[in-house]
Amino acid sequence: MEEPLLVAADDAQSRHGLARALSQLGYAVMTAANREACRQMFTQHQPPIVLADAVTADEGFRELLKEIKRRKPDTELIVVVEAADRESSLKQLKHEAAAFLIRPVSADDLEVSLRGVKERIALRRQTQRQGQEIEKTVAARVAQRIETERFLTVKQIVDKLSTFIGQIARDVEGGVKYFNEMPYFVAIHNRQARVVAANRAYRTILGNPVGANSWKIYCGDSGKPGGCPVGKTLRSENALETKEWVKYRSGARVPVIVHTAPIFNNDGEVELVLEVSAGTRDVNQLKEALRNSQQRYRQLFNAVPCYLAVLDRELRLTAINRFFQEEFGDQTGALFFEVFQVNDEASGLSPIKRTFRDGQSHQGEMRLMRADGKPHNVLVWTSPIATAAGKLTQILLIFLDITQIRDLQSNLSSLGLAIGSISHSIKGVLTGLDAGVYLLEQGRAKGDEPQMVTGLDTIKRMVEQIRKMILDILFYTKERELSLERVDVQSLGDDVAEAIHPKLRDLGIEFVCDFQTPLGALEVDPGRLRPALINVLENAIDACRDDDTAKAHKIIFRITAHADAILMEVEDNGIGMNASQLKDLFTIFYSTKGTRGTGLGLFITDKIIGQHGGSITVSSEPGQGSHFCIELPRRGPELHCTSRAVRNSEATRAVESEF
Repeated sequence: MEEPLLVAADDAQSRHGLARALSQLGYAVMTAANREACRQMFTQHQPPIVLADAVTADEGFRELLKEIKRRKPDTELIVVVEAADRESSLKQLKHEAAAFLIRPVSADDLEVSLRGVKERIALRRQTQRQGQEIEKTVAARVAQRIETERFLTVKQIVDKLSTFIGQIARDVEGGVKYFNEMPYFVAIHNRQARVVAANRAYRTILGNPVGANSWKIYCGDSGKPGGCPVGKTLRSENALETKEWVKYRSGARVPVIVHTAPIFNNDGEVELVLEVSAGTRDVNQLKEALRNSQQRYRQLFNAVPCYLAVLDRELRLTAINRFFQEEFGDQTGALFFEVFQVNDEASGLSPIKRTFRDGQSHQGEMRLMRADGKPHNVLVWTSPIATAAGKLTQILLIFLDITQIRDLQSNLSSLGLAIGSISHSIKGVLTGLDAGVYLLEQGRAKGDEPQMVTGLDTIKRMVEQIRKMILDILFYTKERELSLERVDVQSLGDDVAEAIHPKLRDLGIEFVCDFQTPLGALEVDPGRLRPALINVLENAIDACRDDDTAKAHKIIFRITAHADAILMEVEDNGIGMNASQLKDLFTIFYSTKGTRGTGLGLFITDKIIGQHGGSITVSSEPGQGSHFCIELPRRGPELHCTSRAVRNSEATRAVESEF
C-alpha cells in the first residue's frame, strides 16, 4: 500500500476526481472539503503527503498549509493552481510546497510529482534511521571510553596541580608568588592528613608548617584526626563546606569557613585534599566592601546627567541609570529594540550594532520611537565591555536627548518657510491694491463712477485679505486660552452664514443653510470658533471658484444636534482634492491656492477645533467636491485659568493692542 494522502479541495468535482485518480494509483486517500476539515484531518492522522486545491480561492487555506509545515516540517505539500496563478502561488508557497500542478491535472503529472515526493520521504526516513543507528553506536562507544578517559583527564589536572604545588613548596623565585600573598589560608594535604604545601598566611598566622597534622589548627571535635575537614573529605571523597573555629599562632580563636576538595590519582583514589579557609569576619568585611563599592558605582552611574544603559549581546538591557528609568521606565531585562522602535535599515548602521560587530567605540545620531509614539532624537556613544581575555560581552550605551534642538531647527525652518509664504501672499495683495488704486485714480480722472466703484471694491477686498492674514499670523505666533461662553447654536450658525453670504452672492454660488431645530446651546469661545467656521466656508468658496467646469456650484452649510455634541458640515461641489492634498490639508504652511493662501487658515481651524475638544474630518474626490465634518462637544474643555469676565477683558485688551 502506498503512503496515506490527504486531499483538500473546496470544489467537490476536483476533490472527487483527485481522490479517484489517487486510489487507482494505490494510495489510501482521505478528503477534506474545507479549511477546518483539513486541519482536523491532519491533526488526527498526520499524513505524510497533503494535496491542496484551494489556495488560490482562499487565503486562509494558504496560511493553513504554512501552519502544517511549521507543525510537521516533514510533511510534503503538493499544490494545484490555475496556470495564471502559478507565479503568485509559487511566490507565496515556495518554501512550503514540494510541487505545483497546473489545473486540470493529468494523471501522468500527478504520478510523476508523487513519485518525486515519495523518494524524498524515503530518503529522509533512511537518513533518520542511519542517524539513529550512528547515535546508538557512538553513545555505546562513548560510554565505554568515559571511564578510561576520565582517569586520563584527571591525571592531566593532577599533574598540573602537582607542578603548581611543587613551585609553591620549593618557593622558587619567579614562581606563582601570588599564592603566598592571598588573604586566605590555603593548604594541600596528603592521604595521611598531613600538610604537604601551604601558603604564607597559613604558615605564619596558623603556625602549622609543612609536615604538621591537618587537624592541629582546629578547636573542639574538629581538632581530632577524624573530625577535621580534611579527614571528612578523605572518608567521603566529596567536596565539603563547613564552619569551624581555628587557633591562631597568637592563641586567638577565630571562626572560619572551610572549603575542602579531593584530588584523585590515576587509580581513582583520593591522593590529596585542597583546603581553603577564610575568617568569617574577613568574608563579612569583603562583602561590606563589595556593597560599598557597588553603592559608589550605582551613585556614580545615577549621577551622570544623561541616559546610561548596559546591553548584552542579545541587545537586552541589563542595567540602566536613574535618568533612563525616570524618562523611559524600568526596562531592565527588556530588549532594546522592543523598548524603542527603530527601522531595520537604521538599526543595522547604528553605533550599537557597529560596536558589537568590531568591538570598537562608536558614536552617531539615532531617532528612537517609544511605544507611546513619542520620538526622541539622540546622540549615541557606545563603549565595549570585555572580559579579561578580550571577549566582548556587553556594551555601555550613553545617549543624550537632542529632540528639543532638532525641534528648534525644525521651527527655524518653519519660520523661514512662513516668512517666504507670507511674503508671497503680501506681494499678491500689494499687486491687488495697486490695481484697485489704479482703477480708482483712472475712474476719478475720467469721471467714470463705475470704474471708481470697481477700484474701491478691489481695495476693500485686498484690505480684507490683509486683515485675515494678520489675524492668522497673530493666532499662529501667540497662544491664548479659550474664553468660553454658552451660546445659542442657531444664532452662531446664522452669524457665520450672514458673514459669508455677500461673497457667495457676488460669485453666483448657491448657498443652502440646513439647520436642524431646535439646536440648543453650546459652550465655546465664539470669537475663536466663528473665524474657524468662516475659514472652512471660504475654502469651499475657493474650491467652487477654481472649478472651471460649466456646472452650477453649490455650498451646503448643515448643523445637526446630538445629545452631547453638535455636528457642523460644509459640503461643496467644487474642484475637490486628491489623496495627497487631503493628507497635508491641515499641515502648517500647506496651501492648494498657490500665492493666494498663506497655508495657515485650515491649520489654525484644526487647532481651534482641537482646543474645543472637537474634531474635523474631510472627504473629497477630484472634480466631485469636498465634505468637511466638524464635531464639537456641547460642554467646553476644562480650563485652568481666571474667571470668564477677566479672560474676556484680557482678550479684548490684547486684540485692541495688536490693532
